[in-house]
Amino acid sequence: MRAFPLEAARSIAAVLRWGSFLSAGLMLAGVVWLLLAVDVPLQVGPPIPLGLLLGQLREANPYALMQAGLTLLLLTPLLRIGVAAVSFWAQGERRYTLVSLVVLAIILTSILLARSTR
Repeated sequence: MRAFPLEAARSIAAVLRWGSFLSAGLMLAGVVWLLLAVDVPLQVGPPIPLGLLLGQLREANPYALMQAGLTLLLLTPLLRIGVAAVSFWAQGERRYTLVSLVVLAIILTSILLARSTR
């Protein structure tokens, strides 16, 4: 394996950095919104189903904004693996590209299997 290109490492770091910043910003905005909203009660309950999350965001639900931030935080490492796979492919490292894609497929399969058992 050749040295990992600096540009690829910077791309991966940017994905992790901005994914973390954006998710923290969404969660913080949701908390501030919730604290400032007089018509939204404090509540504890199950998470909003992902299929309904976009609709809840459209309905101005601060809990949906916080959950969107958390969802982005959970998806950031998956995006990092995808960026690494693309970087390996561009570098001509087919074996490492395959390993990255297999890891990504395993994680996505486990998520789908976990969702199907609910």
